Amino acid sequence: GGKHLLSLISDILDLSKIEAGRMELTREDVTVASAFAEVISSLYPLAEKKSQALLQQVEPHLHVRADAMRFKQMLMNLAGNAIKFTPEGGRIELAARQVDDQVRVEVRDNGPGIPPEQQQRIFEAFFRLRETGSATEGTGLGLAITARLVELHGGKLGIESQPGEGACFYFSLPLIAIAPDQSAQASRSIPRASKAPRILVIEDNAVTGQLIQSQLTSSGYEALKCERPERALEMAAEHQPDAITLDLLMQPVHGLEVLLQLKNDPRTSKIPVIVVTVMDQPGVGAALGADEYLIKPVDKVTLLAAVERCLRSRGGAAPARTILVVEDDVSTLEMIVELLKGYGYAVSTATDGAQARASVAQALPELVILDLVLPKMSGFELLAEWRSNPRTAELSVFVLTSKDLTKEEEKYIHAHAESLFRKQNEWRESLIKQLERVVTSPSLENA
Repeated sequence: GGKHLLSLISDILDLSKIEAGRMELTREDVTVASAFAEVISSLYPLAEKKSQALLQQVEPHLHVRADAMRFKQMLMNLAGNAIKFTPEGGRIELAARQVDDQVRVEVRDNGPGIPPEQQQRIFEAFFRLRETGSATEGTGLGLAITARLVELHGGKLGIESQPGEGACFYFSLPLIAIAPDQSAQASRSIPRASKAPRILVIEDNAVTGQLIQSQLTSSGYEALKCERPERALEMAAEHQPDAITLDLLMQPVHGLEVLLQLKNDPRTSKIPVIVVTVMDQPGVGAALGADEYLIKPVDKVTLLAAVERCLRSRGGAAPARTILVVEDDVSTLEMIVELLKGYGYAVSTATDGAQARASVAQALPELVILDLVLPKMSGFELLAEWRSNPRTAELSVFVLTSKDLTKEEEKYIHAHAESLFRKQNEWRESLIKQLERVVTSPSLENA
């Protein structure tokens, strides 16, 4: 079709430029992980159509002196061929590692393989593979162009293959020695301020980062922010968080590159990463090693559930998910506690405003069920104080009251609390339904 013809014309032009010695390279410092991330992101939909696993393994801190566009073209040609000739359900792996003063790049597949007699001619222009069992179309120029581009960079494209056992195309380019960050020398871990699980929030948008941080701290986590993606790896190595949230669309370093760095550095490779992004490409995140993939906008419940899954998979534990019930009427208090415990919630209690204030100051609950008419300090006063304090500004509060409210009071509660329940109505069922939206019941988690 038209696309095939355009591709053929483009390849012929590239090859003719190379053969005539007119292909000019703009050499620069290329971060290998970044190039791999772009290529995998571009090719993932093709692999997904064939239910193929598209994987990567890149050592951290690898840099080569190359033409960035042509380097990515070489990777695209080799990986694109692997996807094309590998049957459905197959596996393609892109890898890069340091060998002496070189960076060795490999593209490996478990496709039909290439017979030895065809391996001698595979880099010739217009040579097409025979008897691969694949009815694929192509220009027959991709490998020829790639081989010549590698040579222009001072390397040589090679192949290892046995029929029926897949193929591995490889080349090496000179490594650029980059002085590692001093902070990377000593793999020190910053001591913890508390026993709470530590989450690193990597987000270059200050407002979004603050929102995620608040959602985590209000739920009992220690949350650190990193607004400079180029510092993300070193912050993760220094602070050793229990999990990481990561945006993708960041500047000057794309989140996919950060993800590759995190998953390929021995200091951070085992830390779960939760991607939080507007990019609707969960498969790409999975291919690069993301443990969870959330598409913005993300509410607090979804975020906390993802964090808890990551902590459980790592053998850690989320902060104790306690509901604080603030109620001065003992019979009502006992009834609420019994109801909540029956659904598997951990419960603490306070019978006046001063107790509630002290309890929240000591340890943040997951949620507060608050009566308004209380001794020593009213529910309104507590709400106002909690909302004005950054530590408790995001604290979830359900108001449960029998008080006749003025319009102004009702308006205030709707602005500062998640829900309002009136004791004279059938409030128990509504309360449990709302709780399940905000807090995950431990009994349901373990079911």
